[in-house]
Amino acid sequence: MRLLHQAVVCAIILVLASPAFAIPLGTNITINDGVTGTSSTWYGNAANTSTGSEDDEVEPGCITGQAWDLEAFFLDGYTLSLVGGFDFVSGNGGYRSGDIFININGDAHYGPGTGGGSGNTTVTNTFGYDYVLDLDFQSKSYTVYRLVEGVSTLTVFYSQNDESNPWRYNAGGEAVTSGNFTYLSGLPGEEVGGLSGQAHNLARFDLGFLRDVDGFEGTFLAHFTIECGNDNLMGRGTAPVPEPATLLLLGTGLLGLAGLGRKKTR
Repeated sequence: MRLLHQAVVCAIILVLASPAFAIPLGTNITINDGVTGTSSTWYGNAANTSTGSEDDEVEPGCITGQAWDLEAFFLDGYTLSLVGGFDFVSGNGGYRSGDIFININGDAHYGPGTGGGSGNTTVTNTFGYDYVLDLDFQSKSYTVYRLVEGVSTLTVFYSQNDESNPWRYNAGGEAVTSGNFTYLSGLPGEEVGGLSGQAHNLARFDLGFLRDVDGFEGTFLAHFTIECGNDNLMGRGTAPVPEPATLLLLGTGLLGLAGLGRKKTR
């Protein structure tokens, strides 16, 4: 009995002493904007970068610190994860989370020359994005809209951060689908891809609607910022797209099953 008791105690100690388990987030697809707190260039390196490329960094001249930090986009199949020290639900300093904008043909406008008004101005401008996940962090729900001509968006508050535009979807477009997303907070860095600092927040979204988009070839851009524009996040990812041969085999298999069903009813 004493040996059993000692074994239980040792097991508890090992569990408590073991490091936190990493959440399987997939590939870090964050695009490095190439800036530091004192530099003035934006997105000088447009290639995918290693984990933490935007970690512990906000835009030039803005308040620094984990509470303002948007850190990474991750992609696992069609699951997009957004990680940051910024409190996506409650915001920070009165500034709120934005929406996630998606571009599928590579013509989105971001970085230098993005433009747009200041003071969260309403503009008839999609900045080249094709879809938006209109997010409600209070209810953990979203609606996807296709961004067509005449759609209006909201810009970030500070004009010197106009490279961070757009901030939020405003009105117009065509509703595609809706759903709910998962949200976790207070995560240590080792649980979210080894990002620095503590108290990370994680939101995970299903981009499965892209499977049904005509002309979608797998690669897309994702964009997110906060109301003030003090930090913004870009990601370039590739989601799996069924090849024509795969679809043909799937269709043939379904036809075969249908044939078996007919034979059984004779």
